[in-house]
Amino acid sequence: MPRLLFVIATTLGCVMFFTDKAHASTNGVSHFDRTIIKEPTYQSTPKYSLITLGNSGDVKVWIVEDGKRLFVDKNANGDLTDDGPPIEPSNVRDLGANRWDFEYVLDAITPTNGSRHTRFVLRRWNYGDKEDSYGLSLSVDGRMPMYAGWFGTFWSTNRETAPVMHFGGPFTPKLLRRTDFTIGETHRRLSLCFLNPGSGAGAESLLSIDALPRFVVPELNIEWPTAGGGAPLRTSYELTQRCCYWEFYTTEFEVPKGVVAGKAKISVTLPAGVIPIELTTTEMVAPVVAPPQVSDSVR
Repeated sequence: MPRLLFVIATTLGCVMFFTDKAHASTNGVSHFDRTIIKEPTYQSTPKYSLITLGNSGDVKVWIVEDGKRLFVDKNANGDLTDDGPPIEPSNVRDLGANRWDFEYVLDAITPTNGSRHTRFVLRRWNYGDKEDSYGLSLSVDGRMPMYAGWFGTFWSTNRETAPVMHFGGPFTPKLLRRTDFTIGETHRRLSLCFLNPGSGAGAESLLSIDALPRFVVPELNIEWPTAGGGAPLRTSYELTQRCCYWEFYTTEFEVPKGVVAGKAKISVTLPAGVIPIELTTTEMVAPVVAPPQVSDSVR
């Protein structure tokens, strides 16, 4: 996995702006039994995070960081003492000037239901920031790569408030890199991701661009607001480009002439019958705003 993944949030600016909040789903991950049957003796204050796996989310895997070692409930039985020794940091890099990174690597999580979830890599880094950052990648059932972390809170010292990350569907489409559309904008990037919101901020998991075959091209269909009584104005954009691990996008985007301030209705289309994912919704709404006014003092 390229080291670029450590700094994707800052160097690529892949910040998520969520619209259409009424359609967001937590898949019930905030309200279930958080019991841990047995825990090891920790050497420092433990930090908890919980992963649920698959569309049903009924497989629960606790991960607990104890200083710089990681306990993973590999067999998902709620016992953190029967999984072998804790995972120690690997691929450690000291970059100088208080900058470093490393990884916790695990070949597979193998619950007792017979499923196998592979390529677990938890990255931890600090490049001169106030707090350390984390990012997790995991391939659900060995065939659906996903990511979590990079944004928001990853851990809690109280397991009852620990973030719950759902690695699996159904997924919610969300716009990236923008909060709205600006009248008159041209040659801008139009980007989309597919996420599972988990238990809230910091617990979102994102579908990897590699989870969908290259011939699967998401399409955004937008119905634009027009002046009263005007005919509906609709445009479509194929998101043929991919980057940044979870971003589907096009740079061939512009707001068409005749659009007024209001709300744009966006629908997501995927080829029927070939998509290995389920969506919670295909509809989004984003505001359309007038361009900022330039004051006389700067003209």
